[in-house]
Amino acid sequence: MTLLLKAMRRSFVLLAGAVVVAGGAAVVGGSPDADHPPAAEIQGAPLESTPSAAEVAAFANLADETPIPAPRAKSGVGDAAAIPMGALLDLDKIERVADHYEAPLKNGHRAILTLDPDLQPLAEKLLDQARAPRGGIVVMAPDGRILALAGRRTEEPKGAIKGTFDWRLATDVWAPAASVFKLVTATALVGAGVTADDKVCFHGGLRSVTEANLRDDKRDSRCETLGYGVAHSNNAILGKLAFQKLQPPALESAARSLGLFDALPGAQLPGNAGKLTLPATHDLEFARTAAGFLNVQLSVAGGALLAATFADRGEQPVPRLIASIDGQAVPAPAAKRVMPVEAAREVARMMVGTCDSGSASKSFGRRSDLKVAGKTGTLTRTEPFYMEHSWFVGFAPADKPQVIVSVLFGNPENWHLRGHEAAKRLIDQALRSASSREKDRTAAIDPERALRRGARARGDVVR
Repeated sequence: MTLLLKAMRRSFVLLAGAVVVAGGAAVVGGSPDADHPPAAEIQGAPLESTPSAAEVAAFANLADETPIPAPRAKSGVGDAAAIPMGALLDLDKIERVADHYEAPLKNGHRAILTLDPDLQPLAEKLLDQARAPRGGIVVMAPDGRILALAGRRTEEPKGAIKGTFDWRLATDVWAPAASVFKLVTATALVGAGVTADDKVCFHGGLRSVTEANLRDDKRDSRCETLGYGVAHSNNAILGKLAFQKLQPPALESAARSLGLFDALPGAQLPGNAGKLTLPATHDLEFARTAAGFLNVQLSVAGGALLAATFADRGEQPVPRLIASIDGQAVPAPAAKRVMPVEAAREVARMMVGTCDSGSASKSFGRRSDLKVAGKTGTLTRTEPFYMEHSWFVGFAPADKPQVIVSVLFGNPENWHLRGHEAAKRLIDQALRSASSREKDRTAAIDPERALRRGARARGDVVR
């Protein structure tokens, strides 16, 4: 086998996504918030290019070499990681069929996907409404099922009504992690013995981290907790605590444990969780990295995986997109513990503050009926053109998670939708759908009760 084929056997995995164009009216926004300053020095990796025609042809031949073995009547398809290379999904032929999504495999078999018939169209609609030059959305169930996977790009640097749907914007690394990386820094700090309630005195921190922020200073006129720093994306708090309590290997270890150096786990989703070049020196650059300014990038799928880890008390699920192949269920791989339970709970508690009173409170803070855990991030870069990256990663309900959401818009200066605004609509829809399915399940179990409930709704007398 040629070196090319060997490289492609390593590089290509089960791919899936949705390319369904959905329209929608624009949601009028306002001026960007000042979570972080414009930072031209942060150079995000360009979006990975599509394979060449020669690569595609070579891989097609490779796929034909390894057909799926004959179905097993009792035991099913088997472990997802053991599905052979010939089972690659044809991304261009994903389609909605009745109440679910299907896709052909390149060896002639057919897969039913985990994509949700309510959430996938909504994700596409929100990307249309955002009109952003770049955008991606991933919605995931706590067990790793991908409920929505969508990306959209425009050729116009200032965004446009018409765009092209591209799943790679949900799985490739193309944007800075911004303040979402504060969750990794908080994880390292908790590991070093700092709690969400530990206070630090500081000054500034809304727009930058400077040398004066790193040490106790006569200008430190305010004291707040680590939890406050995460919830309000305060750079001085996270930068100072990281500088005083951590060394670079500890922060790198936390990022590595959370999987942010790695390809996305499992065999069904391509791409990487993140890319990091953490500094080895303990200086201002290290503090700025810890606050999310420098050296760290994150994919939208990586953001979902990060949020899912805190949602499941330190266990990280394996993302999966295939529910069944030719009618045989593909079982879910086991989750992997990547951090202690108590540490995950502590960080999740800080994430609740983001939505209760912090940087996402405009979308979530007025709701007394639902607690949401999340983290925002906002960071601007000017290459290849101006984009203000608007992040939200989180889960709901905070105490009993049912849905994980990761949203990223690479917005122009005149934006139409922010990450936390889109996330709220996705969370609301996910919980409505879950409630509706539960009612249907109850009705199926107790049809007589369902008939009585229907009679009451019609005003009939029920005895």
